[in-house]
Amino acid sequence: MKPLKLEMQAFGPYAGIEVIDFTQLQNRTMFVISGKTGAGKTSIFDGISFAIYGKASGEDRNGADLRSHFAKDDLPTEVSLEFQLRDKIYYIWRAPQQEKRKSRGDGYTIVNAKAEMYIVDGTGSRKLLAANVRETDEKIREIIQLDANQFRQILMIPQGDFRKLLTSDSKEKEIILQRLFHTQQYKKIEEKLKEKAGFLKGEVENGIDQRSRKLREIFTNGNDELEAALAEQTPSDTIILPMLEAITVEMKQTLVEIEKNIKIKQKDRDEAKRKVDEAESILNEMKSRDDLAKQKANLDEKKSLIEDKRKAVDLARRAANLEHQENICQRLKKDIDDLLGKKNKVEKELAFISKEITSAMEILKREEENKSKRESFHAEMTRLESLREEVLSFSKRKADLQRLEQEADNYRKLLEKGKLKAAEWVEAIEKHQSDLNGLRQLQDQNVVLMEENLRLAQMIDLLDQLTGSIVDRKSAKDRLDQQDKALNLAKARAQDASETLKHIEEKWYKGQAAILASKLAAGSPCPVCGSSEHPLPAHTVVGHISEEDLEAAKKDAQLIDEQLADVRQTWMIAKADVDLCEKTVFEKLEAVKKFLPDAQLDNASHLLVELQDKKAETSNQLRNNTNQTNKIPELDAKLTKLTRSLKDLNREMEETAEKERVTANEYAETKAAVQSFTHNLPEGVENIEQFDKRVTFLRVKIQQFDEALNKAQQACNRLNEQQAAQRMTLDNLKQDVEKVQNSLNVEREKFLSQLHQEGFAAYTEYAESKRDALWIQAAEEEIKAYGEEYRSINDRLKDYETRLKGVDRPDIEKLDEAFKEQENSLLAMNGQFSSLMMNIKKNEDVQSTVLSLNHQIKAIEKQYELIGHLADITRGQNTYKLTFERFVLASFLDDILTAANGRLLKMTSGRYQLLRKKERSKGNVQSGLELLVFDQYTGQERHVKTLSGGESFKAALSLALGLSDVVQEHAGGVSLETMFIDEGFGTLDPESLDQAIEALMEIQSSGRLVGIISHVPELKERIDARLEVLAGQSGSSTEFVFLS
Repeated sequence: MKPLKLEMQAFGPYAGIEVIDFTQLQNRTMFVISGKTGAGKTSIFDGISFAIYGKASGEDRNGADLRSHFAKDDLPTEVSLEFQLRDKIYYIWRAPQQEKRKSRGDGYTIVNAKAEMYIVDGTGSRKLLAANVRETDEKIREIIQLDANQFRQILMIPQGDFRKLLTSDSKEKEIILQRLFHTQQYKKIEEKLKEKAGFLKGEVENGIDQRSRKLREIFTNGNDELEAALAEQTPSDTIILPMLEAITVEMKQTLVEIEKNIKIKQKDRDEAKRKVDEAESILNEMKSRDDLAKQKANLDEKKSLIEDKRKAVDLARRAANLEHQENICQRLKKDIDDLLGKKNKVEKELAFISKEITSAMEILKREEENKSKRESFHAEMTRLESLREEVLSFSKRKADLQRLEQEADNYRKLLEKGKLKAAEWVEAIEKHQSDLNGLRQLQDQNVVLMEENLRLAQMIDLLDQLTGSIVDRKSAKDRLDQQDKALNLAKARAQDASETLKHIEEKWYKGQAAILASKLAAGSPCPVCGSSEHPLPAHTVVGHISEEDLEAAKKDAQLIDEQLADVRQTWMIAKADVDLCEKTVFEKLEAVKKFLPDAQLDNASHLLVELQDKKAETSNQLRNNTNQTNKIPELDAKLTKLTRSLKDLNREMEETAEKERVTANEYAETKAAVQSFTHNLPEGVENIEQFDKRVTFLRVKIQQFDEALNKAQQACNRLNEQQAAQRMTLDNLKQDVEKVQNSLNVEREKFLSQLHQEGFAAYTEYAESKRDALWIQAAEEEIKAYGEEYRSINDRLKDYETRLKGVDRPDIEKLDEAFKEQENSLLAMNGQFSSLMMNIKKNEDVQSTVLSLNHQIKAIEKQYELIGHLADITRGQNTYKLTFERFVLASFLDDILTAANGRLLKMTSGRYQLLRKKERSKGNVQSGLELLVFDQYTGQERHVKTLSGGESFKAALSLALGLSDVVQEHAGGVSLETMFIDEGFGTLDPESLDQAIEALMEIQSSGRLVGIISHVPELKERIDARLEVLAGQSGSSTEFVFLS
């Protein structure tokens, strides 16, 4: 990532818009940022970091704290950065959450954080990549592949943070190196192996569970030994399977015996079934014989009914011969009834029409009498039409009169309002002028307050650093006190272990002497001194010490000595931290005393609170004053506007007064004309609307009279025509009735003659004998069916009586009971056979499944043996407690240290060299990526935390440069084209400073951009590009200065 242009607005000490164009550096790859304390040097790094991540470069500053106190309330805080990354140019813009003055009323409102990101093409056009904070953060993580903390440790090393990457633990370094070298694939290999091993282990356990469940399905056939084996928590297949085979053989032998018994029982059952079937057949025939006898008796009872129905059918057929003639008579009778009904209807309609004619004649007479009214209305309408033009002229003049009266009244009201408004504006102009004078006095006061506020901010920053250093020193001393106690305890334990070992060794030697003494013989030489005389041989001591006891004591003493060395190393680190903190505290105190000579360590916190309160009071007063003075342009504009408006108002009032005079004259003239017209118009007609209304009324009345007369005449004509037509219809109907009545009389005589011929004495007898054709057909079929059924039942009854003659009724219950007994016995045998057969099959299935599962389990166990072993090794269960990914990261770190040590040896004149700690850490702490330093002066390794401030800076700088080299060589996804360093060079002596500058100069050939914030004069002289930060009363500004 290489910055091209940084733009900050109302950010930190930059009140307005500050643009830093890094392209001005051209081919220069190193520059110094210089300026006074508090001018805003670190704010440049804050601006770059905030633009990319929405966070400042230091952990003690956040987005909301970065707003400039010099900025105007209506100017929002914004930062934008244009940067190049892997040959692509990006533009990012951010605004933090901040307060904004309300557009209406007093007070402030909160505006949420915003962000946008674009890619810039060759023409300078921007294409949107992200439109909000969340999308922008995700895009930054995607293209830069470092979070804010990693960025601060690798690319931008803030003030006081240059030791973090150097002294960070293995876990923190692992996260950074993962991002830089993309080693997530190795982590995935670990996880895949672990997942595969877990899966295989689960498959083995699942197979064993399946086998156990399958074994428990075995039918034991009452075998106690097998049941006991199956009752185990995990049944053993090697024990159970042989027992299962033996039981299966026994069950198959039993199955053969049962099958023989079933065949014998089936024969007995079949014979019993035959006897039952024979008895049931006889009983069925006897039942059929009895049923037929009952049916024959029922048919005998119905004989008389069938004979009556046969007679009724004969009468119905004779009555059917008369039906045609009867229908003719009935049709003629209906025709006569219809004609009489029509005749009555016509007579009623004639009577109604006569009444309607009388009423219509009366209406016609009344309408003819209205003729005089119609003529009167027509004469009035003619007269009104002649006056239309005069009415139109009168209406226009009257409307003009009303308009002129309204206009004159409006002009008078405008003049009254203008006078009131002019008085108000004169008063407002005087008040605004007074307020403006007061605000200009506050402007002068603000200059003094800003200078005081800047001075207080510098002192607070120094005191804040001092109090933080005091707290760090106390924490370091507390840790040193704890380490003192731990060291004393370790020393005491080491002393006790040493004395214990010495005591055990003495007892062991004495024991060895006693053993030798026990083997000495008088006159034989001593194997130790060679003497043949033994005046004082050693005696056996109580509590014999073995060689194993002695070795155990030595190992314990050695372990305690090693622990003492570890504690002493930790104590040295804590002691170095205390010394460093002491030095830092007194350096910070001296810096504070330049501003506050009375400052001491015991009153630093008190002074800090006092200054913070004083600064808050000054800032509050400054903010209040600024809020007031910001109103000056607005007040000035209002005053100018009011003065101009008052002048315009006076001119408008003069014009309005002239218009009012002209309008009043026109009104008087028009009023006189209206009064003259009023005498010529008819009463009740004063305007064209009233005139048109009266003419319309007259026209409608005349039309109504005409329509009513025509309607009455038409009604009389229509009714007379209807009366004549109905009289003609009535005459025709009377003739038709007489003609049809004659025909009916003739046909009735014919019907009576045929009635006597068919043998009916009277019409009633004929009517009772009438039946429809369907009834006759059904009755004849019923008579026929009865005869056929009677013959069939009688013949079958005689057949059954012949066959059953001399046959006794069988005992079916006894025979059926004998059959069921045989059937149940056979069912029991079949059930026993099926159950045994099923259990044999079940056991054979269990045996087959278990053998198949054993084969599968064995194959999976073979895979798990290899995969599980690999998974354990890659997860760190090895001698060095290193995971696969950390092993790869350690290799990358070794490459980084090789590159770093080339520079560190130069900067330390060959004294120091960085090493990776390869020994395991205590307990389960992750290790393998922590750093040690090898000191050529002492020939010993020690932790990097024991380095002094200047030594730490050189080591951290070498590590950062080495890291950059290795990452660039591997061409990974992370681009390290830029490095920013904030302070740290002030801790170096002149020789070390020269060495550090030379190391930085060497990397210029790689094209990387290095920016350094420093007050060291030598840096400014050696580096030809300088970004000057200039502080002022209204905020800071920047400019590039080039020496050549």
